[in-house]
Amino acid sequence: MSRKKRCEESEESGAWEIALADLMTVLMVFFLVMWLASIIDPEKRQAFVESVLGENGGAAELIKSETPPVSKAKKEESKPEMTVKDVQEALKKVNPKDIDIEDTPEGIKITLRSDSFFESGRANITDSTREELEQLGESLVGRDQYITITGFTDNIPISNFQFPSNWELSAARSATVARTFIYMGVNQKWLKIEGMADNDNLASNKTAYGRSLNRRVVILIKNKPNP
Repeated sequence: MSRKKRCEESEESGAWEIALADLMTVLMVFFLVMWLASIIDPEKRQAFVESVLGENGGAAELIKSETPPVSKAKKEESKPEMTVKDVQEALKKVNPKDIDIEDTPEGIKITLRSDSFFESGRANITDSTREELEQLGESLVGRDQYITITGFTDNIPISNFQFPSNWELSAARSATVARTFIYMGVNQKWLKIEGMADNDNLASNKTAYGRSLNRRVVILIKNKPNP
């Protein structure tokens, strides 16, 4: 075989490989653009395509014209106002002795006995009641009602590295309940926490039973204002 013939065959082989490589590159870019078109919003997608193909690229115009616009998610409709029945359903597994549900002119008042819902001297929710509070939080999602969570303690002072006084303990327990609701999807703008320490007692602190009544967290789900 002459040197000239071998050279011609080598050039033909090289041209074929270059054409195949160009085709693979085009296909890779095409599928990359299509993938991006399916996962990002229209504005970011258009900016990416224009950066790759040029502001006036034909492929960019093709994607822009053939890809249906992505509609924005519909704003979640506000649920009806929370009722006492809704609260009772969410907290149905809680021992009735550990909770009090009251319908007041201001809204639904839920009193949680701290001894049953929190570890002694701490702001952690007990495992046995966590699920019930999460269910209550889930029921509150989308209600668009202001919720005030207030913690109370007895008059026995507490002083440790975490809680220098009963003020911090009462506020921390309120915050724990609020965080539970937020975790379940309640918008934090509807929540307010307060710590009252041993103020506004329900019973005398002279007896163990009276002190147990004073250790509590009160959740007030306020009525929606009249339209």
